[in-house]
Amino acid sequence: MRTVYKTKNTTLTTTMREYLEDKVVRVADRLIGDDEAAILEIEFALDTRHHRKGEVWRAEANLAFGKKVIRAEETGEDPHAVIDALGDELSREIKSFKDKSKTKHIRGARTIKNILKKPQ
Repeated sequence: MRTVYKTKNTTLTTTMREYLEDKVVRVADRLIGDDEAAILEIEFALDTRHHRKGEVWRAEANLAFGKKVIRAEETGEDPHAVIDALGDELSREIKSFKDKSKTKHIRGARTIKNILKKPQ
């Protein structure tokens, strides 16, 4: 899996990069396995909201493999909390995607079994 980091209005320090790798990249790598064609794009930004005071951090992750894209986005005031929430959201999205494909496979197998079971 290839990982691409993007930043906006901030710089990505080595400690923040290690934290992103620990909380987001390892979760995605563990859940999708050794897929060489997968690309994980992580964008980490310091947003400015017009009516919100203080710092507003935004983290976004796009996991693309083939024609499929899994996306997660989080915002908040603490950068570490945003990264933690992004990792949790991405793992939920990946598990949901896997469950959908597994359900389709089981439903298709059930349909074939019913077709073969019918007398001719």
